Amino acid sequence: MRALPLFLLLAIIACSDTPQGGIGASDAESGVLAAAKLYRSKNCISCHGLDLGGTMLAPSLRGLGAHWKPDDLAAFLKEPRPWLAKDARLAETARTYRSPMPPTFGTDAERLALAQWLLSQP
Repeated sequence: MRALPLFLLLAIIACSDTPQGGIGASDAESGVLAAAKLYRSKNCISCHGLDLGGTMLAPSLRGLGAHWKPDDLAAFLKEPRPWLAKDARLAETARTYRSPMPPTFGTDAERLALAQWLLSQP
């Protein structure tokens, strides 16, 4: 079997879904990249913005650590509506913006990873 030319191998690696840092990237780096990718793939950007700074549709997601624990935020992401009934701060925020927070589809593990990533953002 012939070996792939080096330039072809490098092109394949560059175009793959391997996280930046590539081979040898730490689990933490991979987790952060996966969570950031979830933020994009779950379409959070549409309402909360590319930089998590919010838009006229939804609030900023920066500084969430002051109000949330990871498991609670993951539960909110799964089913936001019940949280509005029990948290006056969330209810007021919901009244301020045009678009209601929809449930975030996916697995519990994905929602928890997304919640942990959001809470780590300044």
